[in-house]
Amino acid sequence: MRLLRRRLGSNSSGQLLIVAALTIAVLISSTTMYVYDLTRETTVAEPQSISDLIMSIRQSTRNALISSLANVSNGGPKTAIVANMNGLSDLLRNLRHLGTCNQAFAALNDSKYDSGSRLTWNEIDSGVSSAYANFTLTVYGTTARATTIYAVNVTTAVTLKGFYSSLSGIQKRVNATCKVYNENSPALVRNLRIYYSNAGNWTLVGAENSLTVVNSGNGSYGIGFTVSVSSSTVDVSASVHDLRGIFVKANTTCVSP
Repeated sequence: MRLLRRRLGSNSSGQLLIVAALTIAVLISSTTMYVYDLTRETTVAEPQSISDLIMSIRQSTRNALISSLANVSNGGPKTAIVANMNGLSDLLRNLRHLGTCNQAFAALNDSKYDSGSRLTWNEIDSGVSSAYANFTLTVYGTTARATTIYAVNVTTAVTLKGFYSSLSGIQKRVNATCKVYNENSPALVRNLRIYYSNAGNWTLVGAENSLTVVNSGNGSYGIGFTVSVSSSTVDVSASVHDLRGIFVKANTTCVSP
């Protein structure tokens, strides 16, 4: 296991939004180039199959949705998912080496998702950032036609739980565990920041709090720090960026066992 100190990285929200926007542009451009190269590298004796083309488009669609969620979760507009999927669909329609590609989509709208995105950060002990869209892809080849219907769900979830031990006076040693998941599988973080509440004010935990973060390597992070608060509970918040740049946060209330 690795012992990490306070900073696992720091980016301003403005920088993250710019990076996310650039990532989306690169992904969409890469989609066009990759699919075009696949079709161009085929020979007459062994033509590129429509199934391979569909597989590459589905993967590129997922990558574009990941970047869109990174944008939305870092403060970008909720309309980013719809706008980026529209842009990708327009580009796909221009791929005509094997025929015509037509991809329609519907961003999920229900009690949890708005324009394809879900940001649930206020529930106790957990937080979720998610994107969901349904797609219908039709490829009209020179000799065949194929249609596939599929859904793409991208989700980063965090759980946070802990307790504290009383030290001298009003000092308390907080011990918490933060777990991170990508589509229900353990995931690693790019940035992890911890805050505690003192008299209603959220304060960033730092080296002055003897902060330690133990990375178990399987998506679980053991957190320890010392604070001076007079209340009988300690409210703690974890702000997380996963390796894909998606932001999510979770809050918990620590009590003495």
